[in-house]
Amino acid sequence: MESYVVQMSQARIMGVSEEWIEKVTQANPSRHQLFMVRKVGCPPPGFNSAADTFEEGDIILALDGQLITRVSELDIMYEKDTLAALIVRNGQEMRIRVLTVPTEDLETDHVVVFCGAVLQKPHHAVRQQISKLHSEVYVSARSRGSPSYQYGLAPTNFITAVNGIPPPNLDRFSEEVRKIPDNTYFRLRAVTFDNVPWVVTMKKNDYYFPMSKYIKDRSQPSGWRTVCHDKDKYKDGIAPDAANLNPDAIDEGFDGVSDIDPDLE
Repeated sequence: MESYVVQMSQARIMGVSEEWIEKVTQANPSRHQLFMVRKVGCPPPGFNSAADTFEEGDIILALDGQLITRVSELDIMYEKDTLAALIVRNGQEMRIRVLTVPTEDLETDHVVVFCGAVLQKPHHAVRQQISKLHSEVYVSARSRGSPSYQYGLAPTNFITAVNGIPPPNLDRFSEEVRKIPDNTYFRLRAVTFDNVPWVVTMKKNDYYFPMSKYIKDRSQPSGWRTVCHDKDKYKDGIAPDAANLNPDAIDEGFDGVSDIDPDLE
């Protein structure tokens, strides 16, 4: 959730009562303000979407009975699994119960590399930018020269089906693509970051771009454990496609864009 400050003049127009405006004035004499929800990010995979949630435009009056007029007072969200929120929505006061997002879901701990595409569960920064989670299989990068690069599977795409079968997570995706023989064409359904569905047909290449997994493991020197899928056998160690994951070979979707001032190039 992103929020921004609302002054009392605007809050009054949006339906905040004089009683609450007086409470804000007394609670924070130096800054008479409340917070309005600017944007609600997409919840993490498996999150209970049936629960009450904030909506864009909500004015937050109180969380668990505590009046919220300072940013520091929002820290209460880090201490509890659910919050009783008192808000003003469409000019009406209402009470909702809001679930908080566990912090362990903020980092990536599982990556699959398939046909040169780097796949992972949509991380927190991705979910902050979208309102609907199309799939748990998200393309974060791809290797130049790989089948993914050649056939146009791009970073920020969500994969929604493999040969017509929806993969609910990375493990199921791995199971489905392992059924595809080498040097065989297959079809992926995908959705772009701006919600445009499309279909890509590509040819599997296990020789140069075998599938591998990278699993976060603090017992490993690098912090990650590598599992290579090669002819239905698991091999721990360095994946054959590791050379394709160096920075010079990876495309993250920024081709043609320079962060250098043109006058300095």
